[in-house]
Amino acid sequence: MRRSAFRYLVLSLTAAIAPAWAHHSISAEYDDKKPVTLRGTVTKFDWTNPHVFVYIDVRESNGRLTTWAVEFDSKLDLKRSNNGWNRDVVQVGDSVTAEGIASRDGSKQISGKSLTLANGKKLAAANPAAIKLAGARTGKPAPRWPNNGHVRLGPEPGNKGFWADANPAGLYETSAGPIRMNYRGVLANIADAGKVAPFQPWAKALYEYRQRTDLKDDPMTFCLPPGGPRQFQDRYGVQILEQPERQRIFVMSAGANRNWRLIYLDGRKNPEPEEVTPTYYGYSSGKWEGDTLTVDTVAFTERFWFTNGGLPHTENLRLAERITRPDFDTLKYEVTVTDPGAYTRPWTAGFNLSWVPADYEEYFCDENNHETESLSGKHSSSAP
Repeated sequence: MRRSAFRYLVLSLTAAIAPAWAHHSISAEYDDKKPVTLRGTVTKFDWTNPHVFVYIDVRESNGRLTTWAVEFDSKLDLKRSNNGWNRDVVQVGDSVTAEGIASRDGSKQISGKSLTLANGKKLAAANPAAIKLAGARTGKPAPRWPNNGHVRLGPEPGNKGFWADANPAGLYETSAGPIRMNYRGVLANIADAGKVAPFQPWAKALYEYRQRTDLKDDPMTFCLPPGGPRQFQDRYGVQILEQPERQRIFVMSAGANRNWRLIYLDGRKNPEPEEVTPTYYGYSSGKWEGDTLTVDTVAFTERFWFTNGGLPHTENLRLAERITRPDFDTLKYEVTVTDPGAYTRPWTAGFNLSWVPADYEEYFCDENNHETESLSGKHSSSAP
C-alpha cells in the first residue's frame, strides 16, 4: 500500500513540478544559450574532484574587480582528455581568458568550455563522450588460473589492468536493440523509451521524466554508489579482484568513493530480502559454470539508479548475471532483470567492456579531495 501511494506521488510530481537543479548537473545549473567570455587574473586554482575550478579576478565596466569561478570537469577527465591539463598548468597571477556558459541563477560562475593562457595556449574542456581508456586489442586468449583452469577476470600476477568503456553505455532489452544512447544513457530519441524495457506504467513515467530532465536527479551526482549493472558502466572503470582461496570476488569501482561489491563463491544461499537490510550492491552468491561466472543478487535499496540513464527499480529487484571473458581484451556482461514492482516481466540485456592494461586512478566524489593551487601559490594535497 505504501509503495502504491509512493508511485502515485511520483507520477503526480513528474507531471506537475518544475525540476530542481542537481549539484553536478551541468545542463541544470548552466544555460548553453548564454555564452560568456572572461578575461582576468587567476587568484586560485582548485585541481579537484569532482570538478576543477579556476578563480579569476575580472575588471568590470565600472572598474570594480569581481571574482568569477570557472568550473571544468574532474581532474581525472581533464588529464585523460590529453588537452594539456595538469596540476601546474595554471599559476596564481596568470592572465587568462575563459570561455563558457552562464550560470542559470545569475551567480558569478560559468561552466568552462576552454581556458586560454597568457602564452596563447588554449586548453579545451574534456569531452567525456570521446574519452576511451582501452588501447589496441592484443588478440590474445583469456588468461586462466593454474589451479582450477577458470578464466581470470582480473590481472595476472605481476601485471595490472581494469575494465572500462562499456558498450553500449546504457541498458536496454536485447530483443529491442539497438537503441541509440549517449555515454550517460540518455536516449537520442525519447520516443524509444517504451522499447527499453517492459515497464510498469509508473516506472515508464519516471524513466521518461529522468530522461527529459537530463538525469538531473542522478544519485551519483550526489556521490551515492552505483549498484547492479551500473557499477560496470561507470566510465572510470572497474577492477575485479579474485580470491579463489577464500572463494570470493571483489568488484571495485574506480569512480564514486572506494566502493566495492563482494560476490561469494562458497555455495551459500542469498538471504531472503525481507530478512536483511537492503544495500546499494545487494547480497551476491555466484558459481562457475564452465567459463561463465553466474551470479544471483538480491536485497537492493531503492536509493540508487541501477543503470546509466535512470532505469527505475524497487526493493523487489533481483539480478541474474552472467560474466565471461571470451578473450584477453573483452569482458561480456549479461543480466536478467526481475522486478515485478517496476516491470511487467523479467527481461535480459547486456554489454561488453574492454581491458585497460594500466593501473586505474581512483575518482573520489567528494568536495574535499583535491590538490589545490592556493592563493599564495603553494600546493596542498589530500590525494594523489
